[in-house]
Amino acid sequence: MTVQIRKPNPLKVALAGAGMISWYHLIGWRNLGERVRLVAICDPDTDKAAKRAKEFFIPNVYRNADAMFGAETIDALDVISPRQTHAEWVEAAAARGIDVLCQKPLTPTLAESEALVHRVEGKSRLMAHENWRFRPWYRELKRWMAAGELGELILARMATFTSGLLPDASGRRPLLEREPYTQHEERLMIAEVLIHHLDVMRFLCGELRVVAARGARTVPDVVGETVAAIFLETASGVPVEVTGTMAAAGYPSRPPDHLEVVGSRASATFADSELRLHGPNPRSERYDPDVGYQASFDGVIAHFIDCLESGAPFETNPVDNLETLRLVEHAYWAAGLQRMPRNA
Repeated sequence: MTVQIRKPNPLKVALAGAGMISWYHLIGWRNLGERVRLVAICDPDTDKAAKRAKEFFIPNVYRNADAMFGAETIDALDVISPRQTHAEWVEAAAARGIDVLCQKPLTPTLAESEALVHRVEGKSRLMAHENWRFRPWYRELKRWMAAGELGELILARMATFTSGLLPDASGRRPLLEREPYTQHEERLMIAEVLIHHLDVMRFLCGELRVVAARGARTVPDVVGETVAAIFLETASGVPVEVTGTMAAAGYPSRPPDHLEVVGSRASATFADSELRLHGPNPRSERYDPDVGYQASFDGVIAHFIDCLESGAPFETNPVDNLETLRLVEHAYWAAGLQRMPRNA
């Protein structure tokens, strides 16, 4: 594919989707200043779209893709819509030569994603919005590892325990208040949450394969799995573990991840928003989790525009992202959850 370099000053950007997460995307776009111009936002719920348009001074609001593409000149599209609509948006943009930044996952399943990537190849540029690896503490840890400070990798494990699906003091369930669609997702803990952690582990440790996995539903009125443990290994056999639950009693609804990486020379941990290097040259750095959360969106979006302007490859290009989706798919098969019916 011949990469078309987008000329800066400014690139015209449109958004597909005006839900909760669009706020963080829009802050990221706004932080690019004069490099981009937000020209339109599209959502079937025009009230939501109009609200976002007013908040971020976006001139035009649309209910459907045909109307927006027919009326606007667009260089890049940010797809933030439900995963079931991603392929439709990506294909419509690619057919018009519009470059796309698409929220993870590209589609609900690996097979659908592989087919989508094949259909749009060569028509425009596509990048997966996988922002977890852009959190500043993971970028710093990667620099430590790349510099050889940890030595050879021996063991890595990552966990996320939250109470988001359990009632809080007011009787409300924070995750369902924030993202109500999660109650009905057939694939939840692995495909919606641990997909991020699997990608971070690929980013830090290299390519992985699933050795075993377990998962279970523990909240009766939530369709998908709410707890999962995935056991992996690197190409050289180093053990890697990713575990999590959204129904952990006594935990906050959105605590930071817990990460431990053991090397032959030193070890590193990320816990309670502090990244620490343990060994002969110890150091630590504390992060504000809210600032870091937004920084991950800022980093993805800035990387996308940098690559459009320079022609450089995307870090989370479709081929790379398919490897993360492959781990997700293999985890479901290993856990025996590949065909979880809605009425199970």
